[in-house]
Amino acid sequence: MPQQFIILIVAAVALLVIGGASFLSGRGSLDSIKSKPVGDGQHGTARWATPQEISKTFARVPFQPAQWRQGKELPRAQGLVLGSQGKKGKITALVDKDDIHCLMIGASGVGKTAFFLYPNLEYACACGMSFLALDTKGDLARNYGAIAQRCYGYAVSVIDLRNPTRSDGFNFLTLVNAYMDQAVAHPDNLAARAKAEKYAKILSKTIISPDGDSGSYGQNAFFVRP
Repeated sequence: MPQQFIILIVAAVALLVIGGASFLSGRGSLDSIKSKPVGDGQHGTARWATPQEISKTFARVPFQPAQWRQGKELPRAQGLVLGSQGKKGKITALVDKDDIHCLMIGASGVGKTAFFLYPNLEYACACGMSFLALDTKGDLARNYGAIAQRCYGYAVSVIDLRNPTRSDGFNFLTLVNAYMDQAVAHPDNLAARAKAEKYAKILSKTIISPDGDSGSYGQNAFFVRP
């Protein structure tokens, strides 16, 4: 099954924790916090990571889109490109392989799309990750939809909320019809007939029952292929 690139930008989540002062008996205030060695009631520990810590945290992957688009030297480490090292033509991407969230914030024109989003889309295609992209202007569909499909073999689907009739569609009977065509062409192919019946049952149960198929995959049972 080909990887999926759905044009609808990788969403990111940030968690902001705000600490407040404790007020006891209605008489507490910020002035009651005793001074600490660093600041007034605060203690900071943030610092720049050392080269050794960077090496332990990130995977170093040569960033070679020209090679990747030809199917050569494809990276195996899946994750987010959060930085780079080296000079033009010899860039090494710093890839975080952990299960993380990332929030990218910058003023207009600083290069969020060109230097963060596009490299991550290229890397996601090269290492074979499926992803969902929110594309309000249509630039991603024009600039990377064709690349993902032509160079990396992705199944690109566009959901156009402005003009739904221009969206890509999906026929839920595709598998049923495909296996039935095989069974009709080759009556002795019992496996094809069984698969057609299997997907027809899964689809009907998913439509009729709000909980989906009774199997372990629930509503995703139709899309989980053997």
